[in-house]
Amino acid sequence: MRSQFILIVLSILIISSCAPRESAGEEDTLTVSILPQKYFVEQIAGENFKVNVLVPSGSSPETYEPAPRQIRDAANSKAIFITGHLLFEQTMIRNLRTSDDVRFVDTSEGVDLIADNFVDHGDHVHIHGVDPHIWLSLREIKPQLKNITETVVSIDPENEEFYRENHRKFLSRIEDLDKKLSEKFRNSGKRAFLIYHPALSYFSRDYGLIQISVEAAGKSPSAAHMKEVIDIAREKGLKDVFIQQEFERSNAKTVANELGGNVIELDPLAENWLENMKSMGEKILEALNSDTQL
Repeated sequence: MRSQFILIVLSILIISSCAPRESAGEEDTLTVSILPQKYFVEQIAGENFKVNVLVPSGSSPETYEPAPRQIRDAANSKAIFITGHLLFEQTMIRNLRTSDDVRFVDTSEGVDLIADNFVDHGDHVHIHGVDPHIWLSLREIKPQLKNITETVVSIDPENEEFYRENHRKFLSRIEDLDKKLSEKFRNSGKRAFLIYHPALSYFSRDYGLIQISVEAAGKSPSAAHMKEVIDIAREKGLKDVFIQQEFERSNAKTVANELGGNVIELDPLAENWLENMKSMGEKILEALNSDTQL
């Protein structure tokens, strides 16, 4: 019996040594702008923090306006992680800037940003804004994760090694998927794809792809623009149109019907980010080359 008791005690000690120490308070909360960021924080911090998400599932972060209650809840967080380039984030910062206790962390620091819109006037080019979809890249996510990890460590330094080890493991999974996608896209037949709203600029840059947008400058396309898109698609042999679930489908269906293709749904805001990146990659690969699979 005594030997069994010693074995039980040793087992408990081993399990306890592998778990993170409880230094972060039970009610400590971190706020994020969008669901994928919740996934990032949880991959790093485990269950040491409660994560509050501002933009609910099914809403567009580019047009969302947080309710006053959400802003109040965010103000009580240990940190607020923002993508840095969504309009509602700037509004929230202005509303909370008078509070010295609110800590905003711009996760886009260190990201190789893409201009949102170029207007070529022949002798000069205007660059308007930044493409905000920085989370849709297996490569550009790395500086974002570094920013999250450093912030979490600064809040709870006693569990630093736990957070850094989680960071290392997560990066390994990301790099593994990136290698697989790189090889598949390198061997795919086509390089261009149709999408209603151009959310995949960073993803496209990673793999040398060209996204052709049905939407025109953030607005519903005119008949002339849709005709232009259809003509380009026919020239490149494209049929399918990708669309995010929060967008109205009628124009995408019109283009797909003209080309004899399908409207394929993507969810750039899915919470399980890594699985979603794999899924989106598979869908795009299938559209480029129907027999290509990961």
